[in-house]
Amino acid sequence: MEALLNGQCATQSVGPANQLFALLVQTILAAQCTISPPDMWPKDYGPTALARGLDEYDFVIVGAGSAGSVVANRLSENPDWKVLLLEAGGDPPIESEIPETFFTIQKTEADWENYAELTPHANKGSKDGGFWPRGRTLGGCGAINAMLYVRGNNRDYDRWQKLGNAGWSWDDVLPYFKKSEDNQDAELLQRDGGKFHANGGYLKVSNFPVKHPLADVLLQAFDDAGFESTADINGLRQVGFGRAQGTIINGTRCSPAKAFLVPVKDRPNLHIIKHAVVVNVERDPSSERFKYVNFMIDNKMLKVAHARKEIILSAGAINTPHILQRSGIGPKSLLEKVNIPLVANLPVGENLQDHLFVPVLFKLHKSTAENYNIEQELAKNLFQYIMNRSGPLAGHGVTNVIGFVNTLKPSDPFPDIEYHFFQFEKGSGKSVLFSEKVGYNEEISQSMLEAATEADVVMGIVVLLNPKSKGRVTLAIEDFNEFNPPRIESGYLEHGDDIATVLRGIRYLNQIVDTPTFQEHEGELHRMKITECDRLVYDSDDYWECYARYMSLTLYHPVGTAKMGPDSDKDAVVDARLRVKGVKGLRVVDGSVMPDIVSGNTNAPIMMIGEKASDMIKADWGETPQHIEL
Repeated sequence: MEALLNGQCATQSVGPANQLFALLVQTILAAQCTISPPDMWPKDYGPTALARGLDEYDFVIVGAGSAGSVVANRLSENPDWKVLLLEAGGDPPIESEIPETFFTIQKTEADWENYAELTPHANKGSKDGGFWPRGRTLGGCGAINAMLYVRGNNRDYDRWQKLGNAGWSWDDVLPYFKKSEDNQDAELLQRDGGKFHANGGYLKVSNFPVKHPLADVLLQAFDDAGFESTADINGLRQVGFGRAQGTIINGTRCSPAKAFLVPVKDRPNLHIIKHAVVVNVERDPSSERFKYVNFMIDNKMLKVAHARKEIILSAGAINTPHILQRSGIGPKSLLEKVNIPLVANLPVGENLQDHLFVPVLFKLHKSTAENYNIEQELAKNLFQYIMNRSGPLAGHGVTNVIGFVNTLKPSDPFPDIEYHFFQFEKGSGKSVLFSEKVGYNEEISQSMLEAATEADVVMGIVVLLNPKSKGRVTLAIEDFNEFNPPRIESGYLEHGDDIATVLRGIRYLNQIVDTPTFQEHEGELHRMKITECDRLVYDSDDYWECYARYMSLTLYHPVGTAKMGPDSDKDAVVDARLRVKGVKGLRVVDGSVMPDIVSGNTNAPIMMIGEKASDMIKADWGETPQHIEL
């Protein structure tokens, strides 16, 4: 290694060896280009628009994320409709395609890099209040997330319908999950009579191709502890521990953009403009119908897109309310403070819900006979991946291990806690990357590094599924500028029931420390160094409450800020067909519309919303949707 750093080998080559090494380097470079070739992604219509101007479109969609990609595909199925899709970012980076490197995309140009406000209730161990990554690239958050395919459960959607949202029950939405799905697991397709899964859709769903040895340790420990197991978290019964499927194909990510935009990129009636940041939307003065989308290309050229039929906001639960508020749709009191003319007095930005998580670290000493040689491992794994899309980089360690439990009623089929897992191999440096990305303070970062220097570490992620605490997204009133980032108030752990549920979730998971499997692997709970918490009695409820308030982070699932609901619901922003109330020509199709957050990861449900909304839009404009079997 020293010779490599010095740029000189101990023995000189007489020719053939140098040629072979050069050939190896050329092969590696060529293989790298095949991971995400530029011609794979849809062409950017932006240069054409700048050169000759924009045509009028039937539909203008804002945001090429998990919902926007679906809607753009489905609406452009009608060759008589012209569709414009505006995306603030560009093509996904290479790291988006490689499952193991998904975490490195945060705080890059493919991420909006939002931050929540400081709060005394949570994120106390974070330097900046709370880092909230959001995808700024084709595919949106579905291009930077952990690729886990999770739907939630039937109670989630039946609740939506009971709140007055006709057509959103579990029986109504399941066909739309299946419509998207191209599940690669033949056995799963047949399970429960084939009711829950399908193939033939655009979205590739499959098992992760890599099984990390620590995953087997975890699953055996769960079994030792008497935890329920499950073969399909998206099937008949959600609770239990097992392996989740992912939106992956052939060792690469199947993002919403790859699934829904790449196959239709040559449709002449679908134009996609990249690096297009939407400022606001406006009404036509004569009809008072929302028709104009004002946006910047590369932050320097203001353009106006015209929509004959509808503007569809699919910018996500943070940016969608931000655009609405800048367009005069929001709380009257808020808009008056920043002198934005009121168009519709609606509670836009309220009802913010998210899945927070609290990590707990377990050290496994027996499996660490040798330090992780990061240079050798990376070189070996990268070569294996770029040559045949296999090896550790084709998965993401123990992250596909997942669990759902009800900590109050273990026999209840509906969970209140979800578990994810992440591993830091001894000496790998992964704990440093994690701390840097999420923004932990120096004390916590150092304590995590000490654990990962001492042993292999499995980080158990305790996720609060159904928070009662709610936050909001607003404008930066004190220094308002239309290009300022949104102000996010997380609301985390403000409700007493939430902290009580998190504490039960921590204690439930900690049972694995006493299992024979953990004892065999010399496993123990790592006691994090947090000065304020260390003053309390260790393992007491007071200690774990302090711990949770310091260690809590976002699981990147914000929803609810343009709530769907009937006219009787004063908190609702859109109706059951996702049309913004009190105005014409404007619809929201993304996670903003969820009245209550689902009991699981939100990417699959948001794609489902895109599928269902597409049929609603088609029906509203006189096209008969294709019949979907349950």
